[in-house]
Amino acid sequence: MKKEVIKKDKNPDYVLIGLIVVLIIVLGVLVFTKIASRNTYKTDDELVVELHDYFSTKSLEDCNGLFNYSNTKVNSSEIDNATKLCVAYNKSNLKDSTSNTHNVDEKAKEDRQICTVDGMVFKADEGTKNCTVQEIAKNKINSTYKKIFGSDAEEIESFKTDSTHICYLKDDKYYCGLSEKFDIIVGNDVTVYRVVDSAKEDDGTLTMYDYFIRKVLNDCYNNYTTQDTNAICTKNLKGQKDLDYDFVKKYGVKYKHIYKKASDGSYYWVSSEPVENPNNK
Repeated sequence: MKKEVIKKDKNPDYVLIGLIVVLIIVLGVLVFTKIASRNTYKTDDELVVELHDYFSTKSLEDCNGLFNYSNTKVNSSEIDNATKLCVAYNKSNLKDSTSNTHNVDEKAKEDRQICTVDGMVFKADEGTKNCTVQEIAKNKINSTYKKIFGSDAEEIESFKTDSTHICYLKDDKYYCGLSEKFDIIVGNDVTVYRVVDSAKEDDGTLTMYDYFIRKVLNDCYNNYTTQDTNAICTKNLKGQKDLDYDFVKKYGVKYKHIYKKASDGSYYWVSSEPVENPNNK
């Protein structure tokens, strides 16, 4: 008697297939996340802090404003060399510079107490008949300049380091002291707040986003170079003296800063621009 063999179709194991699919998705997400975050920096990372501090409140006070917080895109090539040298001076480590004292000119008038040092003119220190002149190796400031701006400093005769001091270039040194002519600026109490939001590098280009508020008395402004008010920020100030991180991030103007990686591994500033105005939210 012939036996009939009946073949039964084997049902697929849907549970196993489902687990495999889930595993593939999870692995894909993990790989994507790892790739996406590979060059993402924390806001308190040493490199981020260093780059953000290229342009500090010191620059605001001494170098004619934070030019990289403008109402339009600003490139490094658009900034004049004297301003760049001022920034470099204020960011340089000048501990090893020397200071020398010079007597005022013998024929100097009482209302014009000046010292002429090898053709360079400085104003006497307040209440004295001496001029204090700081001597700084040229390469000290120029190397800082190149680090921040990615190019060699153009040699110019002089530049201001703030509203009252000036530096002259002579041979291989900068000679810095009180300027014979200066303006005392009297104005409202101005405070600048900046907080980093994120920073990420892609193929040698580091993009940093931060939030900016310029506070004058009880009003907020969108940038440093114009009088564009930030109405929403002003409305929420409510007499606050110091603004915390959350407030600046919520009501400040968002800016985008581009840095490029140099051949020595450092990063130099390329451009800055506003990308989000809270008044338009």
